[in-house]
This record gives sequence, structure tokens and C-alpha cells, in this order.
Amino acid sequence: MVYLDAASTEPLHPAARDALLSALDSGWADPARLYGAARRAQMLLEQARADVAEVIGARPDEVAFTSSGTQAVHLGVLGTLNGRRRVGDRLVTGAVEHSSVLHAAEEHERGGGTAEVVGVSRTGRVDVELFARAVSAPGTALACLQTANHEVGTLQPVEEAAAACREAGVPLLVDAAQSAGRLPLPAAGPC
Repeated sequence: MVYLDAASTEPLHPAARDALLSALDSGWADPARLYGAARRAQMLLEQARADVAEVIGARPDEVAFTSSGTQAVHLGVLGTLNGRRRVGDRLVTGAVEHSSVLHAAEEHERGGGTAEVVGVSRTGRVDVELFARAVSAPGTALACLQTANHEVGTLQPVEEAAAACREAGVPLLVDAAQSAGRLPLPAAGPC
């Protein structure tokens, strides 16, 4: 069998499978409780948080687990926009972002905000000059750009977009779900 849809799902890596089975066997309790099984669950949770933090170059206290990538994106996009209301109500995204980003943009617009969708080339790569121009517009509160397109695999110019965002003082939310574990993650830095 040839399987070519690894961007959507693929069999678990053996180490991930072992970790999952271990968590199912010994991490089933409520980690917020104080009894023995709950403490074991809390230790497994904190070890998972530390492992993820190491992979992405963060501190464990900066890692939050959600029920899905979609939920993580919605919390990141809508939460950041809400927290930066005083700056403005503009959101900038690439045209081929994951649907979770585009749906969050629609929700933002329904709430009275604005969203600018920056076009892409025939291969799906965002136009950096247009992206930079969009993020430098007054009232821009957030920009979003994925590292790699989940449908065709196009790599986006994240480093250049991040530089434009830093210059404009606009945070850049980077969806690296399709590249984490496959490519180096983009460098984090202040906006």
C-alpha cells in the first residue's frame, strides 16, 4: 500500500504509541486530584508538557493542550484579537490558510472586526510584499501565516513575514502543524 496523505493523518510513531498506551494504563485519573492515581496522571501530563516545550523551544508553563488543532487556532486567533482590541480590529491572513484560521477570520468579521486575505501565487505561496503592506496598515492587531500548506505542501515565507510583522509591531500567529517534526520550526521572537 502507498499512503500519500500524511498531512492529514498517519499511523502513530512507535514512541507515540507507547506513550499513549502508558497514559491509558496509568494516566486515566483526574490530574487535578490528590490521590495516588491522580498524582501519576499529573506527572504524565507535566512530562508531556516538558517534552513538547523542548521540541518547540518554549518553557513548559507556556504549553497549553487543547482538544484539537482547530480549537488551538481559534483560541489563539480570537483570543489575541480580543486582547489587542485597543490596537485595532484588523486581522491579516494568507489566502490558503487552514480552514480553522479562515473560519476564525469569518467569526471576527461577524463580531465587527475586519480581515484582509492576502493573495498567493499559482503555487500557493503568499506574496511577501503584499503581506508586509497589509500588516503595516493602521489598526492591524494580528497576522496569521502557516509554515506549510496542508493540501499541496507549499512552504510559506514565514521568516520574511515575521520580519515585516516585527517592523509593524504586529504579532504573527504561525500555524506550524504541518511542519512540526518534519522541518525546523520558525524562530520565535518579539513582534
